[in-house]
Amino acid sequence: MPDAAALARLAWKYRALGELRRARARGEAVPPRETFKALAREFPGCLRELDTLPLEEIDARAAALGGAAEGGPAAPWMEWLAGYHALLRAALRIKARARGDLDDARAEALGRDASAFAGVEVDATFVREVASPPDGRVVGVVFSRLERLHGGEAAAMKRALFPGRAR
Repeated sequence: MPDAAALARLAWKYRALGELRRARARGEAVPPRETFKALAREFPGCLRELDTLPLEEIDARAAALGGAAEGGPAAPWMEWLAGYHALLRAALRIKARARGDLDDARAEALGRDASAFAGVEVDATFVREVASPPDGRVVGVVFSRLERLHGGEAAAMKRALFPGRAR
């Protein structure tokens, strides 16, 4: 399970998404592009949540994560979410740097770099999977790794994290 600081940071992310959604509903001007880029840098994939999660779900997640950060109950989706963001950060770092031939030494070096950058341990196998994902998209590789790490089903994790479109 992520530590209290990581849970608090995830709660902050959902509060920020909620404020963005409320501002949009009030008809306020779209924030500067840097606002979205900064969120996506720290929490890759979160702009999908902004676009697809109902506001009630965004608020509920902020409250649940805030409570867990203060010692309250934690749920499995919180660990999956933290892992998703960290693995996607690593994957995007790898994708940007994995050019040319990936021999063992290069794959291991990219894995060390991505691990240090993203705060999650990734290996040469993950690097190779990201460099050439089976369906052309790294998100599938991320969910496959989450499945192996947590013993759950990738599809169920994906449904839990991204349950549907906003109403």
